[in-house]
Amino acid sequence: MNNISIILTSESSSDLARTIQRELENVKIYTKASVENTIQISSINDCVKELFGKTGAIIFIGAMGICVRSIAPYIQGKHTDPAVICIDSTGKYVISVLSGHVGGANDLTKRIARILGAEAVITTQSDNTNLWALDTIGDKYDWVTTSNTVNFNQPLTSFVNRKPTALLLDVTDEGTQYLERTVPEHVKIYYRYEDIDLSKYELLIAVTPYIY
Repeated sequence: MNNISIILTSESSSDLARTIQRELENVKIYTKASVENTIQISSINDCVKELFGKTGAIIFIGAMGICVRSIAPYIQGKHTDPAVICIDSTGKYVISVLSGHVGGANDLTKRIARILGAEAVITTQSDNTNLWALDTIGDKYDWVTTSNTVNFNQPLTSFVNRKPTALLLDVTDEGTQYLERTVPEHVKIYYRYEDIDLSKYELLIAVTPYIY
């Protein structure tokens, strides 16, 4: 992930920030304190306002309340917001706060937790139930993802709530092979569209070069 910004709410956490900076690329540290090799700021709120649309991830080291209040005025949507992570001042917990899937906060949370020897806290249901992340899986395999629903959260919700789902695979690649290996119990795989009785399913997922 490019351009990671760490915001320190306390000078005492500077060692945590430097550990992350050593292990990851393109990391800048911002703080109100006078700390060597950091960018000094006058206001956390003003810093967040400046960074929110210009950085790939914002990592707060400090209280969750400060993190949430600072980002609240600038949140727009998961397709535009940066990844936001909060780390407690002792480095015990790394918490994915915003843009977990699309913005990459969940993956970055796990990576930072490994760096610090901390516990990753992720509340996204699909991550915690080992279900496919339908909104981002296409990026991994160079698929273009579209939906016939106005609100893409509708099929996502149906899937994570384990509603009856048909999976159409009429192309073979690395991604479809992964889906076959990891298919959940509420999903039935089909290889021909004509074989699917759509009345039995609430959701159809199709990995296909065709429009049906």
